[in-house]
Amino acid sequence: MGRRRESDPEEAVDKTVGRVAKTAGSMMGDESLESEGRTLERTADRATYRVVAQPEGGWVVESGKSGQISSVHRTKDEAVEDARGRARAHQPSQILVYKKDGTVQAEHTYE
Repeated sequence: MGRRRESDPEEAVDKTVGRVAKTAGSMMGDESLESEGRTLERTADRATYRVVAQPEGGWVVESGKSGQISSVHRTKDEAVEDARGRARAHQPSQILVYKKDGTVQAEHTYE
C-alpha cells in the first residue's frame, strides 16, 4: 500500500481555495476564474526548486517552502542543470532561477 504524504496546512488551504474558485467560476460562467482555480489547485501539489546566488559566492538549489538547501554549485549553469534534473524527477514541479539581485530571471514548469 502507498504511503500517505504529510499534508502542509498552507497546501491544504491553496487546494481548497482553488476548488472553491474553480466551482464558483463554473457556476457563474466565468472561465477565467475557473481557470485560476484549477491552476491554484494544481500549484499546491507542485514541488518548487529555486536557484539562488550565495553572498559569499556560488549558487545553491533550494527546495520546498522552507528553502532547504539541496545542493551547492560553483556556477549558475551547474545549479540550473541540477535543479532541472530534480524537477524532472519529481513532477509536477517548477524551477525558479533568480538573478544575483534577487529578481526572478526564469521559471520552468514540468507537468
